[in-house]
Amino acid sequence: MSYEFDWPFVLRVLPRFGDALVVTIGVFLTALLISTSGAMLLAFLSRTLRRGRLAPLHGLLTAFSWLFRGLPELIVLLFAYLALPRLGLDLSPFWAAVAGLAAIGMAYEYEIFRGALNAVPEGQFEAARALGLGRLPLYGRVVLPQVLRIAITPYITFACGSLKRTSVASAVAVPEIMGLSKRFNEAFQKPFELMLIALVLYALLSSILMALEQYFDRRLQRSAVR
Repeated sequence: MSYEFDWPFVLRVLPRFGDALVVTIGVFLTALLISTSGAMLLAFLSRTLRRGRLAPLHGLLTAFSWLFRGLPELIVLLFAYLALPRLGLDLSPFWAAVAGLAAIGMAYEYEIFRGALNAVPEGQFEAARALGLGRLPLYGRVVLPQVLRIAITPYITFACGSLKRTSVASAVAVPEIMGLSKRFNEAFQKPFELMLIALVLYALLSSILMALEQYFDRRLQRSAVR
């Protein structure tokens, strides 16, 4: 028995995915902004903590990274949505999804930035100190550009994965692309058509990220040559 693909249905419901697309982008960008800021801060903090009397605190960062890289995204999102209200923090579905995805993203991005920071030769730090640069100019002008150049490819690769992981937000009633696809499929029983729409939208968003990766990589490579 052959299946007749319903193109008129696709054209009819496609405009209704506009709001879901906006929600998906909103969850992704908000979680990415929080996770990137936090991960970069933790990476630079880890360099300070791994020496001297503060070294034991470095183990807390390692434990955080270990834990959240090992937990499934769905469990973290459900904890944020169902368990945090019992602790007095009542989050909306949107912010529960953002909190869960940001926590997981921060753990992975921490390892990306920490590895990039460790790849900067120690001589760069010593030379900057010898020139009398303070901590802020040292990291802002000398270290950070090199960290970004090293980290850009794995960071964008992880960001593409983070975009696709927003699909689990439907488990906490966030009306993103997959959540809307599931609801439409329950109503119309058109799985192939709806999955095609979701596939195209995710492929489009991922393609934009990969194009940005190539753009920034070229910019950073040119700046390194100058």
